[in-house]
Formats: sequence, C-alpha cells, structure tokens
Amino acid sequence: MKRHADGTWRNSNKPIVISIDVQRARFVEAETLHLKKMGLSFQDIADRITSIGRGQAQPMTKIAEGITFPADYRISKQACHRAVKKAIAREPSLELEELRKIDDARCEDMWMNLQPAIRNGNTRSIEVGVKVLGHRARISGLAAPEKHELTGKDGKPITMLQVLHVLGPIPE
Repeated sequence: MKRHADGTWRNSNKPIVISIDVQRARFVEAETLHLKKMGLSFQDIADRITSIGRGQAQPMTKIAEGITFPADYRISKQACHRAVKKAIAREPSLELEELRKIDDARCEDMWMNLQPAIRNGNTRSIEVGVKVLGHRARISGLAAPEKHELTGKDGKPITMLQVLHVLGPIPE
C-alpha cells in the first residue's frame, strides 16, 4: 500500500492526488531555482516569492492552475535555500565528461558569435575571444600547467630545509 501526500493510506486502484500544498512547494522550488540561476540572493528571492504569493508580483515560472497562496503568505530566506537544495537534488546530475561537452559547446557558440566582430577588428571582441579560447583550453586539458613557487625575502626559492626550520621538529 502507498500513502497520499498527507500521510493517509490510499487504495492501489486509485491514483495519487497531489495536494495544493505539494503543488505550491514544487512551484516555490522551481521559482527559487530560476531566481537563483539569475543571481539573486536568498533574501531577494524570499521577498520576491512573498510578493508573488500575495499577488503583488508576477512569477518567472508558470503557476499551475488551482495553486493558491494564503492571504498572509511569506517565506524566509532559509526556506528558499532549502527549496533550492531540493530542486537541485531532483534534477538528474551530469557526469564530468558530459559537463565538459556542454561547456565546450557553449564555448563554440560564443566563439562563432564573436567571429564577425573579430574579422572587423573589434579589439574588445578579440580580447573576449582570447578569453573564450583560454577557457576552452583549460576545460579540455590543453592548457599548460601553471607553476607556483614560493620565494623568500631575498627573492630566491624557499628550500625544504628552510620550511622545516620554521615548522620545527616533526613528531613521528
């Protein structure tokens, strides 16, 4: 036997009826995720969804028919954070290689859109094109590894003996 969203048992011959509360929660998850992708803070998202619930603002995502909000509806920034986490957990995750392919395709699109301006000699487009190519080389593993070196007060590289002298004896 399965349960309804409100916790009561249901007959296996009857379909699940999704309550208004669950539908409202799914809308809030979708709206918070959309607003977070746009770069808003959780406080701004909470204020925006509170306004939507009170009918003072239009949502960015579609609200299903029948979803209503209480007259004094409000949501906290912590609840928005939880809603984003739940929405992200519901989405299927991509493997690293798939993400690289998607990012590579995005870089290719950016490069192709910059081509007319680069051919015309627009210096800003050339700078952005070089950055796109650099990013593409890094994600593809074609970029040369960067070497980092610590130097002492005299400008010469720090030796391991100098590091051990500063740290003191190492316990066994």
